[in-house]
Amino acid sequence: MTVSSLGRRQSKRRLLAERLESRHLMAGGDVLGLHNDQLPADVNVDGHVSTLDALVVVNYLQRFNGVDEATTLAETEADATSQSMVDVDNNGHVSALDALVVINHLNRMGIGESAAVAELPTADFANIAKAAQVDSDGVFQAANDEFFASLNAAESLGDQNLLEASDVETLLKRASMATSSTDAIIAVVDRNGKILGVRVEDGVNSDLQNDPEQLAFAIDGAVAKARTAAFFSSNAAPLTSRTVRFISQSTVTQREVESSPISDDPAYRGPGFVAPIGVGGHFPPEVNFAPQVDLFAIEHQSRDSQLHAGADGTTESFVDDAGIHIEGDDFALGSRFNADPAYVPRNADEFFQTWPESYGVATETFLDSQSRGVATLPGGIPLYKAVTNPNGSTPNVPLSESFNLVGGIGVFFPGEDGYATYEQGFQHASERGGVAQTEKERTNASKVLEAEFTALIAAAGTGLVGPSAFVRDLSEFNNALPSLPDFFLPTGRIDLVGITLEIYGPHPDQSFRQPGIDRLINVGRSFARGSDSGENKVVNADGDTLLVGQAVPEGWLVAPHDSAVDTELTAERVEQIILTGVNEADRTRAAIRLDIDNNFRPGAKTRMVLAVADTNGELLGLYRMPDATVFSIDVSIAKARNTAYYADADALQAVDRIDFNGDDMFGPITQSLENSSGDTVPLGTALTNRTFRFIVEPRYPTGSNVDPSLAGGLQNDPTADLCDQKPGQCQQIAPHSILRTAGINPVTAENVVNDQPLDFDVYGRATTDSFLAFDAFNPSRNFRDPGDAVIVAGSDEVQPLANQNGVVFFPGSSPLYIGDSRTTLVGGFGVSGDGVDQDDVVTFAGQQGFDPNASIRVDQYVVGGVRLPFQKFNRNPFAS
Repeated sequence: MTVSSLGRRQSKRRLLAERLESRHLMAGGDVLGLHNDQLPADVNVDGHVSTLDALVVVNYLQRFNGVDEATTLAETEADATSQSMVDVDNNGHVSALDALVVINHLNRMGIGESAAVAELPTADFANIAKAAQVDSDGVFQAANDEFFASLNAAESLGDQNLLEASDVETLLKRASMATSSTDAIIAVVDRNGKILGVRVEDGVNSDLQNDPEQLAFAIDGAVAKARTAAFFSSNAAPLTSRTVRFISQSTVTQREVESSPISDDPAYRGPGFVAPIGVGGHFPPEVNFAPQVDLFAIEHQSRDSQLHAGADGTTESFVDDAGIHIEGDDFALGSRFNADPAYVPRNADEFFQTWPESYGVATETFLDSQSRGVATLPGGIPLYKAVTNPNGSTPNVPLSESFNLVGGIGVFFPGEDGYATYEQGFQHASERGGVAQTEKERTNASKVLEAEFTALIAAAGTGLVGPSAFVRDLSEFNNALPSLPDFFLPTGRIDLVGITLEIYGPHPDQSFRQPGIDRLINVGRSFARGSDSGENKVVNADGDTLLVGQAVPEGWLVAPHDSAVDTELTAERVEQIILTGVNEADRTRAAIRLDIDNNFRPGAKTRMVLAVADTNGELLGLYRMPDATVFSIDVSIAKARNTAYYADADALQAVDRIDFNGDDMFGPITQSLENSSGDTVPLGTALTNRTFRFIVEPRYPTGSNVDPSLAGGLQNDPTADLCDQKPGQCQQIAPHSILRTAGINPVTAENVVNDQPLDFDVYGRATTDSFLAFDAFNPSRNFRDPGDAVIVAGSDEVQPLANQNGVVFFPGSSPLYIGDSRTTLVGGFGVSGDGVDQDDVVTFAGQQGFDPNASIRVDQYVVGGVRLPFQKFNRNPFAS
């Protein structure tokens, strides 16, 4: 297989490395500090990279392999080897993978020649032969029927039922004119999350506008909101960025929000989340002793990129007049999720060549940019378009088929620096007499509400559609804005576990007794309509300012195929697991989906995405049910990979294990609820993403409250985390919560000292104690898994991290086992769709015959006096 864009380069003989046996790597122990920050592949620090650098790593491993690690490191501290920067991937230890990173660097450089390419290399999908499971038309032949990737009914009628360039232009104008403010950034994306249009208004801070890289970061704030609405909505439910915050209740720290992936200052380098700062962890929000809700840490998702920053988490690649230079341990994927193009049906080829890129990478101008993930500040609204025939007539279809979700629009006020702290009116508790703002204050700050109104009125070209109690007349606004006749917003009431969710605007309270939609309308009325302010920005490398949308395929996106490393996980078994889950999903009641044809009432059945991966993370099968949420594709794949890694006793890194008392030791282990000293679980225990959520939450156990005195007297010391400073009290916080890390107030999630954030390495280094923090600061990593000898799809390049796309912290997964005792690990199974408890119901059905033996399940163990969860089911999960 070839990489199409590399065909423009002169053919060269590439350096090759012997394939590594899965998971079994020579190791030289912990080598913190032996990493060349300036040029990682320059191991011998002579100023350039050559084959000698790879040889240094190999010699190091041969010299110390099999020797006691602690003794070796102590005895050789002053040895000449200590002058060699052998930890190439900067993960804290040395393995054969470090030599591979050097070899890959040399291959990209042509062994000393320029590595510039015209564009990021994508697998040549058009010319890669499909596997035997996929016929000449790219159709997967299932055992009993024919399954393939297809488009929904509306999209099959023609491109007029997707976003057109003229639609995008009108949406940007409507948003710009919605209020008299001129300091917003507006973005429109399609359902894939592809950026189709960006407007920067004239009043956006001049320093931002004059700094293209900082402006790109700010644009990503609007893009994140737009993507949230597009990814989480469906043709049966309009979910907004407000809704996603309401049902996530993530812990979001000041350090994560007041940061940027492109910052040169390590104290301000970070993910730059577009979310309200707060501890979260209660549902309904801020109700004491209420438990956690569905989508914890959802802000971390959908940050995968074609350009992976590598193990060091830093993008060294750049663009100049010669083209794109892929540098350091960075690498480019040829296919999203590293899916093998041979098993991708033709109708899904385009999807696997589309990533949710940051604006800088999408335009190929700033390769060190990173997506800001899922936004949970209000201001992201889905886009629905009326379905028409190719001749413009209206088809005779039920109401549920008369409109199509085509994307999302996001409105973001970036302030002076692009951080989301400006829009939410953030003030540190030290500026308010020691009293922190509430989540409600931040989520409903004046600029947030203006952003939400602006996006809503831009999207509602003909108004709202739904039950009469939820519909409002918006003609007073639409009459003053450019016409958008084919667009409207569905509305209604969605309840989750008995709690009505916020969709458009906040719930009423004593201060504002009106429904959320009325509050937004009053916000709009407080402004005059504005002018068409600002200009549209380029949105791709070709210089286009407006693009057309594309559809997301459904059905088999990756055909089932055999695992190359877990040979008992065959194509037939992959198909069985997935299709059993699909059948269960088709009778399970959805949590966040309405029955549109039954007056928008609850009772619709779930639509899920289901994925199976082996222990190397290879995606062996992927199925999207019709109209399943798009975020669920990324999530289901990550869940499968997460569970396969964590259950693997040989692969699991010590830093990822549970250490409840924070003493850097693992034990004791107990199965008794009468023993509160349980500190961890045995290696090889089967955990799920429900478990991962439980051990990263802001309170332990979930639903409890933290003693406010826990924050008293904390020092802003990067070397002393919460358990160092308050050894006993820190156990009120879950063991891998970011609130246990240094520099963060565990009661408010603010910086311990407002204007003295701690450096990136405190949270993002490979050895940081919180894997929630590590995941936030290092996109597209599977915990601290050093990876395997994985081939980048469409090439012969070996990249250990290619089969990683982040960690998910909410339920719907299981590791997979075979054998009579079901204790032989072969992979993982991930499910995502319409409610996390529903995800567990579907997972449970699909995993039958491959589920872990009860003796190795995590719910056999008690940590901190609490039994850890494995899976949970609704009392009556099935629709009538």
